[in-house]
Amino acid sequence: MSDEKNTLTPEKEPTAEQPVEQEKKELQSHEKSGEKKAKSASAKKEKSTKTALSPKEIDQLILENADLKTQCRETRDNFLLLAAEFENFKKRTTKDQLRAREFYKESLLLDLLPVLDDIERAMKHHGEDETGKAFSLIFTQLLTYLAKYEVLPFDAVGSDFDPDKHDAMMTRSEADKKNNTVLEEFQKGYMIGNKILRHARVVVNITE
Repeated sequence: MSDEKNTLTPEKEPTAEQPVEQEKKELQSHEKSGEKKAKSASAKKEKSTKTALSPKEIDQLILENADLKTQCRETRDNFLLLAAEFENFKKRTTKDQLRAREFYKESLLLDLLPVLDDIERAMKHHGEDETGKAFSLIFTQLLTYLAKYEVLPFDAVGSDFDPDKHDAMMTRSEADKKNNTVLEEFQKGYMIGNKILRHARVVVNITE
């Protein structure tokens, strides 16, 4: 092999110009960074200057805040008032519905009473025969049905006349009976719970 092949290529040594160029780049980088910081500080200062409020503007904001608080209070009070009115409306509606149901129930039950009157008259007419027994059975069943709704007959004969329970159809005088007592019953009276469903039609004894 020849001497040329064995000869190694020498490495390049760094020149004196390379450190200088590096320093220039670093200086340029610092300068750019400083410019950015300066611009940022300037922008913040301008923004701070722009957002600063005058005393007049501050007073205006205070007044607006007070108005908003007043409006909030008024809105809350109106809401509470409406809520209370709505609650009262629901209670009134519930009571009205209950009264309406009671009224219709009482009306229906009252319409059944003339049927009972007819059956009772038929029982008296037929006595103890088969027809009379059949009417008696129906009469008992109807009374049981009405009792489920607290509808019960009350006795009038022998009791003191009470205009809240009795309708006086006529008067009669019997000396051996107490004055103002019920002598006879034309039509039986009925109660529903503690209320009068139908007054009893009676004959009252008047001796004075």
